[in-house]
Amino acid sequence: MIGTITALLITYWFYKSAEAVGKNPLSSAGLGFLSYLVPCIVWTLTVTPGLRDAVDHNPSALSGLFVNYAYILVGTACAIGIKFRHFKQPNP
Repeated sequence: MIGTITALLITYWFYKSAEAVGKNPLSSAGLGFLSYLVPCIVWTLTVTPGLRDAVDHNPSALSGLFVNYAYILVGTACAIGIKFRHFKQPNP
């Protein structure tokens, strides 16, 4: 649920940023959504299984929370990086 809300917020952020600078808002919103979703899926399929195995051997509440929600942080960080590259003002 938190990941879905984050994806919607990032999509809206890209849409409004595109409107503000005069770019196509729908393609920018799609870029925002994909720049969040693709890293989340890659993280979930590649890194999370190893983290879950490590938590099974040494359980704690904090590490369990990290494993369950790390994909959101990774996806958000990637979306922020893409956003600043996509909306970068050209040098004069």
